[in-house]
Amino acid sequence: MTPAARHVNWEFAERVLDAVLPGSTAYNPDRMTGIPLCDWRPFDLTQRDADAVEDDFLSYCDDLEGPLIVVNSTSFYPDQGPYFVEASNLRDFVKTFDTRVRDYFMWTDVLVVSPATGFVIVVQDDGYIVKVRGNAIMTAQGARFAE
Repeated sequence: MTPAARHVNWEFAERVLDAVLPGSTAYNPDRMTGIPLCDWRPFDLTQRDADAVEDDFLSYCDDLEGPLIVVNSTSFYPDQGPYFVEASNLRDFVKTFDTRVRDYFMWTDVLVVSPATGFVIVVQDDGYIVKVRGNAIMTAQGARFAE
C-alpha cells in the first residue's frame, strides 16, 4: 500500500507551528502544546446558521496580522495543503471558500496560526474554540522573520 500523498507545504507549516507553539508536531489539537484546558470555550458548529458560525469565528481573528497559516478539513487533501492567507483577506477567504473549494470552511476542525502576532486559534468540531498566544516569530510589515 502506498502512503497517502502529502502536500509539499506541510513541512514548512509544521515548522512555523512549532516555532509559535514549541513542541507542537501537527495541525491536530491533540498534537499541539501550550493550550491550557481551561481556556477552551463552547463553540457550536452544528446548531447555528453557517454565516453566524463564520462570523463568530472571524470575531476571534480580528487582531491577527500579516500572513496566516489556515488549516481546515480540505487542507488534508493532497492537492490542497495548508492555506496561506493575508490577515486582511481572511474574511473574504472564509466567506467565499465554499464557491472556490466547493466545501464549507467550518466543516470540522479549523486552525489558524499568526506568526506575526503569535496567536493560534483552534476550533474543534466537537464544539470548542480556543485562542492562545505563543511566540511571534515574524513582523507583520514586510512579513519578515523576527530576529
